[in-house]
Amino acid sequence: MIDLEHRQMYRSNGLIDDFVLHGRSADYRSFALQVQAAVRSGKPEQVFTSSPIGIEIACDPSQAELFTSLQNQDGLYPDMKEWAQRSILKLRGSAEVLEALCAFLIDLSGRGQGYSYISEYSEHLGYAEDSPEWRLHVRVP
Repeated sequence: MIDLEHRQMYRSNGLIDDFVLHGRSADYRSFALQVQAAVRSGKPEQVFTSSPIGIEIACDPSQAELFTSLQNQDGLYPDMKEWAQRSILKLRGSAEVLEALCAFLIDLSGRGQGYSYISEYSEHLGYAEDSPEWRLHVRVP
């Protein structure tokens, strides 16, 4: 199971979300299979992590770049308490984008110990500027 670490970092443009995922090669292969399932089924797929934050993957034909955001179920934040309790890391992209992410995750799982960033998933497809950065760490047991 992937360990997901959520960090909030202060930047010149305000408070931003930042994530570090830690997992074994098999965890990243499993993640890739769930990305692939979301593309095939057209329905959102859930990735459970060891943290209270889960990952929701959805294929969205209108999303030409990979887009991620930390949200709650309703996407509404009437107060700071609701904002602080966001627990769904949503991942969106077209079929082409998600297929490229799937290939990246499979490749990542075969590299051995080390890390990469989700924004490196493709040389020709983009990662939305307003998405938080994810550091993907592969650990060897």
